[in-house]
Amino acid sequence: MANPLKRFMDEYKPELVYENEGLKIYKSVLVDSVPFHMAANLSFGDDDSTAYNYDSPYLNCSSFEIARNVIPDLNSTEEWMTMLVHEYFHGFQFKHKSFIDYFQKNAMNLSSRDLKKLYFSNKWFKEIVDKENDLLLKAIASDDKKVIRECVNKFFELRDKRRALAVERLKLDIKSVEETYETMEGTARYIEFSLYGKFAKMEPDAKLAKCDTSYCSFAKFKDFDINNDQWLFDTKKTTYFYATGYNILRLFDKLGIEYKSRLFKEKGLSLEKLLKTSVK
Repeated sequence: MANPLKRFMDEYKPELVYENEGLKIYKSVLVDSVPFHMAANLSFGDDDSTAYNYDSPYLNCSSFEIARNVIPDLNSTEEWMTMLVHEYFHGFQFKHKSFIDYFQKNAMNLSSRDLKKLYFSNKWFKEIVDKENDLLLKAIASDDKKVIRECVNKFFELRDKRRALAVERLKLDIKSVEETYETMEGTARYIEFSLYGKFAKMEPDAKLAKCDTSYCSFAKFKDFDINNDQWLFDTKKTTYFYATGYNILRLFDKLGIEYKSRLFKEKGLSLEKLLKTSVK
């Protein structure tokens, strides 16, 4: 545990194993019996006020060795690092009080698992989501402002239709929760993409060059091609709101739309709202 708060110290009595200016790392007993972790967790509400992670995010991330046993395709420490930083970015999000308030208000009635289930359990829902994402990809690929504007307008037409159908057929209003998770996970996916791009240009540290290449290798990143890594942007290859959120950010970058100084700080601001107000 890095820099745990007093509540954690009091409950688990961890041992200090490393310290430098501004950083204290402790070794602790396991906080639960779950064999694999890769998630940010946070408790809020009066019922959880005594929890060690009350109103302060903790990142529960398993070691590379444990993660590799669970995810056989995990081939390098660099790839594992992208997973950690994805979760660490959630910690950054939840360090903003405005975003915690936004999350509590908009994402408590349904979970991210509920949204995934809707996508895989309802053919019409999946088909419309995939079309929405295709429109984002078309906008990213175009240099014609008119085409981009038409794609974005059609994107919102389809999204509004799908959400209306969800209310009509499933009795579910998913607008606020979908906006929240799209913003939350799309930005974390963007962080993963950014690391992939950086790793593709880096050479291993000299001290690591002699290590087992199956554990630390930049080989896969040297060939990094965003157009081939479909798990980043294709709703059919990954969780849909990760992809749509990530693609909205790619479109912002393409159009030079400033968002990094605003997200999580401005109350109620989502990727969807930014897209609607920025591309007209």
